[in-house]
Amino acid sequence: MNQHVRRLFHSCAAVAVLLTSIVSTVRAQDAGTISGRVIDAASNAPVASAQIQVVGTTRGAVTGDDGRYRIAAMRPGQYQVRALRLGYQASSQTVDVASGGTAEANFSLVQAAISLEQVVTTATGEQERKREIGSAVSTLQPQAEQIASAQNVSQLLSGKVPGVDVQQAGGTVGTASRIRIRGAASISLTNEPLIVIDGIRFNNNVGNSGTTGSTTIGVGGQVPSRLNDINPEDVETFEVLKGPAAAAQYGTAAANGVIQITTKRGRSGRPRWTTFVEGGTIRDVTDYPANYLRVANERNANGSRRACTLDSQTRALCTPNPDSLLIFNPLVSYSPFINGHRGAYGASVAGGSDQITYYVSGNFDREQGVFEISQDQRASGRANLSAQLRDNWNVQLGTSYLAAHTRLPQNDNNVLGIVSSGLLGNAFDDNPGGPPDVGAHGYLSGQVPQAIYAINTHQDVNRFENSLNTSYQPLSWLTATVVAGLDYLNRYDNEVVPPNKVFFGSLPDGQRTSNPYSIYNYSANATLSAAFAPFSGIKSTTKVSGLFNKELIRGTQAFGAKLLSGTTSLSGTTARFAVSETNTDNKTASRLIREDLSFRDRVFLSGAVRNDKNSAFGQNFGSINYPSVTLSWIVNEESFFPKTNFFNSLRLRAANGRSGQKPNFRDAITFFNAQTVTVSGTDQAGIVVGGTGNPNLRPERSRETEIGFDAGFFGERIGLEMTHYNKRTDDLLIAVPLPPSLGLTTTQFQNLGTVSNTGNEYVVTAKVLDLDRAGFDLTFAGSTNNNVLISLGKLSTGAPVPPIIVNTQQQHREGLPLGSYFQRGITFKDANGDGIIARSEITLTDTAVFLGNPLPKVQYSITPELTLMKFFRVSALFDHKGKYKLFNNTRRFRCSFGNCQEAYDPKAPLADQAASIGISLGTDAGYIEDASFTKLRELAFSVKAPDSWVSAFGGHNMELTVAGRNLHTWTKYTGFDP
Repeated sequence: MNQHVRRLFHSCAAVAVLLTSIVSTVRAQDAGTISGRVIDAASNAPVASAQIQVVGTTRGAVTGDDGRYRIAAMRPGQYQVRALRLGYQASSQTVDVASGGTAEANFSLVQAAISLEQVVTTATGEQERKREIGSAVSTLQPQAEQIASAQNVSQLLSGKVPGVDVQQAGGTVGTASRIRIRGAASISLTNEPLIVIDGIRFNNNVGNSGTTGSTTIGVGGQVPSRLNDINPEDVETFEVLKGPAAAAQYGTAAANGVIQITTKRGRSGRPRWTTFVEGGTIRDVTDYPANYLRVANERNANGSRRACTLDSQTRALCTPNPDSLLIFNPLVSYSPFINGHRGAYGASVAGGSDQITYYVSGNFDREQGVFEISQDQRASGRANLSAQLRDNWNVQLGTSYLAAHTRLPQNDNNVLGIVSSGLLGNAFDDNPGGPPDVGAHGYLSGQVPQAIYAINTHQDVNRFENSLNTSYQPLSWLTATVVAGLDYLNRYDNEVVPPNKVFFGSLPDGQRTSNPYSIYNYSANATLSAAFAPFSGIKSTTKVSGLFNKELIRGTQAFGAKLLSGTTSLSGTTARFAVSETNTDNKTASRLIREDLSFRDRVFLSGAVRNDKNSAFGQNFGSINYPSVTLSWIVNEESFFPKTNFFNSLRLRAANGRSGQKPNFRDAITFFNAQTVTVSGTDQAGIVVGGTGNPNLRPERSRETEIGFDAGFFGERIGLEMTHYNKRTDDLLIAVPLPPSLGLTTTQFQNLGTVSNTGNEYVVTAKVLDLDRAGFDLTFAGSTNNNVLISLGKLSTGAPVPPIIVNTQQQHREGLPLGSYFQRGITFKDANGDGIIARSEITLTDTAVFLGNPLPKVQYSITPELTLMKFFRVSALFDHKGKYKLFNNTRRFRCSFGNCQEAYDPKAPLADQAASIGISLGTDAGYIEDASFTKLRELAFSVKAPDSWVSAFGGHNMELTVAGRNLHTWTKYTGFDP
């Protein structure tokens, strides 16, 4: 473990011991206690994990499985006690605490579709009720059956939150997903949200890059996931702040939204042990297409056989040999697939005294993918400690450790890829009857995948994350909060290609890559909060904060070839040596002032300004301000609101805020790279310009306005949440071409463009059936998004920036969504009715035309849940994404290689034949397809054992869940999975 991290770990341990010592010396002879029980009003069943707050103080507790709680060491006096639980209406009551006595406060909570009393964590580590926030904040509390059907945190979020698009990048175990919240807003920077765990920023880099990625060794496309380093079993809640209107107080990091993760905490009482064991299978059920070839009667000049495509036939370039249509599928005949499996087990214990509570967990899981070498293995542990040092001072400490090993197969856009080599291979077995592990057997790479397995590409991760959150209330009106911590990631990317194992290019010589990286993310916030009541019914709270964040990346990349047989070390390489080093240091220093006004606890007005200065800003640009204002009005608590059984509750809300995204490291500065130069026949050290900086470079700035309401109907059995948002991002970083005469790099980043994202979000929750022995709940969550590139700006000459070509198929063009598909349009007609499309029967547009949006414009999910006899539960998740296009590059690649069905088989659909010929005519329009789909994302069956059975073994609760994921997809998309 790194020396700095080891010291920090020892410091945390020392602090924990000190806290225990301090608590043990606290005198409680004059203190009293508040205790009680929380039950469900309908069933009288205990409500576990309910939050108990003593209003106006830093004190609180969490109920146990029996619904009981206890808050000790309370000063004598009168207090308001509030009980909160997601899915229930909050309840409050006043108690008098006497010296040495116990005040009892019991609560009977009523289930509610709309819960406004749920607590949300702010950017400075404090907590406030959802009713006080004028923006839309989605809270997700994972249930046991949801965790069972999701292997990682990304899957837990998928389809659960409106406006959040979790895009599965591939099926290899251990690889990452992309997350987009309310569309995409940047061309040059990341569109991933900020991840915060217990108030500490969490590295969530995705991609192939030393400074902004999750790996430095490519295998064709898929990369490891950093978000999935989090153990789902440790998560208490997710809070999703979807844009600047909600996340402005996070400043230069929150333009793409924020996902706040709160981990589980202990509760007073005897130790409560929880264990789980999980086992499952992983199968690839894809129907991979066969390779096709038709042989011509004519031969090539060297006497070899010629292929005869339908296109060549219609142009009289060849005559097909009768009965010569060859069909062969190497992925079936010499299948690389196996039935994968997943196994996981873990345990946690939570408990403590009135003054110290703890949560400790350990978890191990291993996934074997559908390829023999596709593996992901993780062991993690977490310890959270909460201490009430005095009645006005509490401290929370958290620490976690992860050790992970992920081995990635060659795949995707890779000539050695397992699946791609089969899809682009031959239509015949070129080694029939030969050993199955020798020869090409139809694979493009010239050898079966088992031979490629000799390439060992893997990543080892050691991750240490710790946090400190303390709150001190020296006066009844003054509270100080401090949050600090570190997320440390030690990552080792490495690859070994042994000599004489893989016969492609220079790989028979063998090679070695070794890239160790250390990434540090430091977070520190300090806040003073002063609360006053200047007039009756009016409360004012002023908060002043100082915030600091630092990201430090240290890495080395080393490569060598011609590896000596029998060694896997860099020292065993003898040629083509290459080495590079990465050192980045980014800092953000911030100030924040916020004013909250509350009128009769019904109308809440909040205004804040955050000022950021970041080391990646241009030297001529100082700091930037991010203002925000929110308004929330609980209308149903007003006297004029009609009291009916139909319409029960209504909250109106509005918010406006700004946030940003910093430039990448070195975007603003001119730097030089080392270069060997020859002087008088001798190699000398020299330099070349590595990047042309811009001293005026600013962060990308996003501003957002959202309005909405939350309403409850029919006794809170039906809840409706609606939000409209309008987000505009200015000062986009665009790489502007520089004149070659300057002698600099080809481009320079400038702040020029503007992007707009507008849309609506809906959540409908309904308790359709609520009987003693049966219940049925239904949740609908939907969203729309309209993404438009408003402007690319103007060059220094005054001319507009031309459209940006992303790749052959996609462009950033004004007035259209980012990454819009452009190709020459294609139409066709089988004029002679022979069932074969000829070039003469195809018409192309003169120029490239807009063909579609790569981002879903419509998303929704439906979650039904049926409970029978209080112990049997069935739940499902249907997920839909629509009104977007996807480039089916796999089909296009196959046809460009000349081995797809539509190139040779007259039985192929006419549209497919036209698309194949279109490649030769210069258009890929036939492969840009409607990717709309509906998927049965999750299905789970849970059975709860009777309490009498479990108690016989000394337990409290036992549940068996059988779950499946990605069970069926309804789509017109012809690729493997949209």
